Amino acid sequence: MDWSLRLLGAAAAFLVLLGISVAVATGPIASESAAAPTAVPVPASSPSVTSSTAPTPLPLPTSGSSASPVATPTFVPVEQRPVAVFLGDSITRGATDPSYGVVDEYSWFYGLIDDTNGAVRWGGTVAEIGMTMSWIADQAYDALALSPDILIVHGGTNDISGEVDMTYLMSNFQRIKDAADAYGIPLAVCTVPPRDDPYADARAIALNDALRLWAAQEGVILLDTAAPLRNPAGGWNYGYSADGLHPTPAAGLIMSEAAAETLRRTPIGL
Repeated sequence: MDWSLRLLGAAAAFLVLLGISVAVATGPIASESAAAPTAVPVPASSPSVTSSTAPTPLPLPTSGSSASPVATPTFVPVEQRPVAVFLGDSITRGATDPSYGVVDEYSWFYGLIDDTNGAVRWGGTVAEIGMTMSWIADQAYDALALSPDILIVHGGTNDISGEVDMTYLMSNFQRIKDAADAYGIPLAVCTVPPRDDPYADARAIALNDALRLWAAQEGVILLDTAAPLRNPAGGWNYGYSADGLHPTPAAGLIMSEAAAETLRRTPIGL
């Protein structure tokens, strides 16, 4: 009996020691819930972080929008165009007496009043052949009496045929500006075309430089009608003048296009 009890006790002790050794070797047994951590759900509103989440580019500015640096000129219905009166010399008058109430193709602004491609309505012409800026300035009030929405001046070509006092010449442009201001009418001034004579052409360039500076200072609309006529080497582009002084009808249309492009982009407070 004693031997049996001793044998059972030894067996029990052996089993206890065996269990302890297994526990030390394998470590504690993790529970099922601890072995697989629960995933945290992503809210439906959270964006997915993938390569497709790059910022969407903004749309390009459309023509005429506030984001566009330069609006594209568009057709303006005739009834919505400002009424313009034209003041100047033979380049403005053309080959027809303005008192007849017509404008012909030899007037530089012929295309500017065209029903399809134009930008203004014709309100009258005050112009005469061979006149200088002194005479043109004297006619400013007659032109403004025609009640235009804008006064457009093309003058100075006859002044630069000889030596000229630039200060005096510009003072006549200022007289026209003062008269237009008195009527509350916007003023636009054209640059003068090239000349075949190199000395007269140099004076044309000097006058145009003075006009650009003066127009910027005085808030006058500058219509650079001369730029597309000029040959980079000096004088007229080939075929644009038959006499070295006046534009051909084809050149006049080019002048009109240059003026129209500027006028369409220039608010005049109407």
